[in-house]
Amino acid sequence: MSTPVDDNGHPMLASSFSRKNPNRQYSIKTESGLSRASTATTSSNSSTNSSIRYPSDSTNLTGFSIEQYLSNTPLPPPPSQQQQYHSLPNNNNNNNNNMELSDDHFDIIDSLNYDDVDDGLIDHEMVHRRRETLVHQLLTSEQAYFESLQVVSNVFIEPLKKDAKQSSFSFLGMKKMICTERETRWLFGNFEEILHVHHEILIGLEERLRIWGPTQIISDVFQSWFARMGAYKAYLDNYSTAVTTYERLTRYQPFKKFIDNAHKDAQLKGATLLALLQTPAGCISRYAQLMTRIADATSPMHPDYVQLLQCKQRMVSIAEEMKAKIDDADNVDQVLMIHQALIGAPFGVKAQRRLVLQSSMSISGEERIYILFSDILVFVRPKQDGNRTLLQFKGMVPLERARLKPVHPNTIEITSPFQGVDTLNTTFVASSQAHVLQAENQEDRDRWMERLQKVIANLDRASAKSANKRRVVQARSKDSRSSTSSDRT
Repeated sequence: MSTPVDDNGHPMLASSFSRKNPNRQYSIKTESGLSRASTATTSSNSSTNSSIRYPSDSTNLTGFSIEQYLSNTPLPPPPSQQQQYHSLPNNNNNNNNNMELSDDHFDIIDSLNYDDVDDGLIDHEMVHRRRETLVHQLLTSEQAYFESLQVVSNVFIEPLKKDAKQSSFSFLGMKKMICTERETRWLFGNFEEILHVHHEILIGLEERLRIWGPTQIISDVFQSWFARMGAYKAYLDNYSTAVTTYERLTRYQPFKKFIDNAHKDAQLKGATLLALLQTPAGCISRYAQLMTRIADATSPMHPDYVQLLQCKQRMVSIAEEMKAKIDDADNVDQVLMIHQALIGAPFGVKAQRRLVLQSSMSISGEERIYILFSDILVFVRPKQDGNRTLLQFKGMVPLERARLKPVHPNTIEITSPFQGVDTLNTTFVASSQAHVLQAENQEDRDRWMERLQKVIANLDRASAKSANKRRVVQARSKDSRSSTSSDRT
């Protein structure tokens, strides 16, 4: 919900399996604000449409490349249509031991039709082999995916559960708990349900492949998967909570020590917990692409053709339904990447925070990167640390009840009613202050103006809704106290 991991979210436990590469840096395309991370090269003089690399062990969720599993292995060539012709025997002519063939002989050879090969039969065999290859690759990818899910359960979930039970019975709580049972639920969500789902899926695939043949059907196996895909909706709904819980727990020494030791486990082969938590988000897209390719590789004369087309349409429809959730999970990863690259920022990751827009601007000859989140505007100075690009925090502008004013064709004045930070969910309030945002051109200014207005409007609506809810709660509490007082009298 990035192998290193493969680009979509689906890992391999071999060298190509892990989604994490400690030397990889990720870029975030600023045009869309919700774009995927990639391994593009950083430009030192970037603009609104530029890409910025951030060091992180997180990868994209939905950039899965199906070619990781569907290698273009060439099929065996069809039987050669050329025939090797042998010379006709000599007639033992005493005067000529090597008789030359006459035109009549060639007419006889031509009439034998050695080139009359059944092309239709060859094509049918190639289609069958291509279809069989795709089905076997589906099985291989599913085995790798299930193995990655099992690793999470064996190396992380089960030990954390065991520690929570043991810590609860430790003498006077002398042993520090790695994390509570509630934090474990926040971190993994319904991960174990997904593990069970894919255990059943893998069993069904393996059973069908044992009796595989040219006319064997597989659509009935696919149809049994659709009802189980609902587990991914719950997982993606919890994804932002899982990522923010992970980020917070890594600042807690017992959990950090546990994770560092777990990452040395040979079963992981270089993968990290965060990378493995990201992989399920790519599963739906993987299935949609695989079913599409298998259906397209099936002959219309095959007994499973019609049902496979229906499976293809159903899985593509499921992928479209979940696209918004997958994109949101991808955005959560973008936010985490930026936070991991920030230096000196007085705030942490929030589950509700999303990336909206970012641009590189020049202020008094010094490069600044402005990052618009769904709740604050942050400006930073990029700095190189070897091959990594870090972001030195320079300031922030809270946007709740902020006012915007276009001052110049390229300039926006942002006036915030207060200044402060949200460390530990607290806010330091000070006098209002105006901040000037200098865009590269009027087009960029208009884009920033539009996005800022939307963010401010959303924050104001949320603030008003929260205030109304507090008033209702206070009124009910007051009525309850009055009722209790009346009963006593």
